[in-house]
Amino acid sequence: MHLSKLVLNPRRRDVWRDLRSPYDLHRTLAHAFPTEPGINYRAQHGVLFRLEPMTTPNAMPTVLVQSASPPEWSCLPEGYCLQQQSAPYDPTFAAGQSLVFRLVANPTKKQKINGREQGKRVALHDLPDPDAADPDTPTPARLWLTRKAEQHGFRVVYTLTDGFWLGEPNGDGARGKPQLPHYGVRYDGLLQVTNPDTLTKALTTGIGPAKAFGFGLLSVARPQ
Repeated sequence: MHLSKLVLNPRRRDVWRDLRSPYDLHRTLAHAFPTEPGINYRAQHGVLFRLEPMTTPNAMPTVLVQSASPPEWSCLPEGYCLQQQSAPYDPTFAAGQSLVFRLVANPTKKQKINGREQGKRVALHDLPDPDAADPDTPTPARLWLTRKAEQHGFRVVYTLTDGFWLGEPNGDGARGKPQLPHYGVRYDGLLQVTNPDTLTKALTTGIGPAKAFGFGLLSVARPQ
């Protein structure tokens, strides 16, 4: 795999367009991964990306991109990036290992109608469930992460969460349909590896839906 860090130029109009619309950012990144017409570049090149949080007044817009193929960042619009860093990425894990992690995900579940799951998904918010009998019950978004961790080879030791809406409604969606904002949760915390092979696959393929909108990229590092 390859891991890239892009610092975007905040003086460019197309950068601000992409910051407002995750799908536009997705389309801009496609320039760095040449693909035959009609082929999904993200699926062919194993691309996952996310916009990093801008936590200080002087923070620059930064995008983290992971890909199976080496990117060609010179194919992005001239002046779009202020800095580009890319390096091979081939992590290995051991059962029981502790790692700090960040995951920006789109926690959802399929809506049930008459007891059956339908295609439409509903957001699982990082807010207490008003119907929970125990007020200390984890939020639906935290319960979602616990389930996904079990499926993807790790256990969450602890996590901090930050829920947000990503994107703005506009008329530039596919076939003229409006793009709707996506609900996201940023998870930062500590995990413990339970199945190294399964965790490696989760890093490669991502976790949860809406990956074309900048969700699903799991980043891990050894604790300092």
